[in-house]
Amino acid sequence: MAGAGFFLISNTLGDLFEGTALVEEVRNQAEDIAPDIRDYARQNAPWTDQTGDARAGLDTEVDDEGDEIVITLFHSVEYGIWLETIQSGRFAIIMPTLEAFASEIFSRTNAVQVGEDLRT
Repeated sequence: MAGAGFFLISNTLGDLFEGTALVEEVRNQAEDIAPDIRDYARQNAPWTDQTGDARAGLDTEVDDEGDEIVITLFHSVEYGIWLETIQSGRFAIIMPTLEAFASEIFSRTNAVQVGEDLRT
């Protein structure tokens, strides 16, 4: 599985979030945006489909890893790594997608930290 992701809560923020409702809210925000990240990657993958497997195989996961909440965007096809790296990344979609969503993810995480209501 070739992939990359965002660590929304890392060890540097762990003491702030640990054991609070904020962790759950950050997770909720991660689960809310993960399908948008997946859909963006599938719609904007720069390669020409041969079978459609690589495009359909782009997916996201939201995981708790100790005091971290992680969104991972990944390929489920074995050759996904080559799509990301061949020809100096000409067919890459993972990092461009994460870059496209970075400000939204960080805005949401910051909003949770300062107590904004994001359910509107």
